[in-house]
Amino acid sequence: MIYEFRVIDLAEEFGVHRNTIRNWIKSGAIPAKEGPGRRYLMDWSDYQRLCEKFGKTPRMPRTGVVQQSEKEQGPPAIELEAAGSKIYPDATWADICLTCGTCASACPIAGVDGLDPRKIVRMAALGLTDELMNTDWIWKCTMCAKCEEACPMDVKIVQLIRKIRSMRPRDQVPGPIHKGVVNCLERGNNLGIPKDDFLFLLEDLGDELAEECCPGFSTPVDVRGSRILVTVNSKEPFAEPEDMKWWWKIFYAAGESWTISSENWEGVNWGLFSGDDEALKTIVGRIVDNMKRLNCEGLLLPE
Repeated sequence: MIYEFRVIDLAEEFGVHRNTIRNWIKSGAIPAKEGPGRRYLMDWSDYQRLCEKFGKTPRMPRTGVVQQSEKEQGPPAIELEAAGSKIYPDATWADICLTCGTCASACPIAGVDGLDPRKIVRMAALGLTDELMNTDWIWKCTMCAKCEEACPMDVKIVQLIRKIRSMRPRDQVPGPIHKGVVNCLERGNNLGIPKDDFLFLLEDLGDELAEECCPGFSTPVDVRGSRILVTVNSKEPFAEPEDMKWWWKIFYAAGESWTISSENWEGVNWGLFSGDDEALKTIVGRIVDNMKRLNCEGLLLPE
């Protein structure tokens, strides 16, 4: 049998903070996995052992225990077909959505051109793939995830948005986003800033900072053994270079060990936003390579 529970209920039952329960789940101390509606699932025998450890009597809530065969069957699978693949790997979430509107109330752009997260969820559930592929709603979404955070049933709306975006042919992705991904793959940053121009700017800004308030400062580039590798949002060197100084002043005051890579320094992964998983992995891999090459311990991303 399977025991279904909410984090807050288990925390109350065992007299610990809910973050403690979450940490136990993450570490494997509680062998549970995510279930529908912000709930978790664990074997009844594991729940009993946990109760024994804490000297508690196992609870039998009205809906807390289900037969495993029932849970495995779940609601009928809904085939969400598009180009031979499903929009969402597990379509059972479509039966979880209550269309309550909580996601729409949290969405900062709900109502713009008729956008409503509930419509996107229901259209996916009804197999309106072509309509979703052609709407610009999925590109207006900022992927801030406020809808997911607010959803009482934990519907994976952002994951759905990314899946739909990934299905759009790359040459039909909105121009600036597509161009940014191509620039990053070819030149190491979203805006295609040449390496020599970037390095000149870093040196120039470092000299200014040394004169203004940080005696002896120089911008550390490709310094092996630095503790932190700092990536850069390319919009800053392109349009707001002075903003980078605020990070540097903090590092200077703290005596922090840090560096910027001269190659592939972009810190904003547009592969994520465009639904291009291959590009996403490539860009992440380059940052990992920089960390290994420069032997850095930590990573700072500007987003």
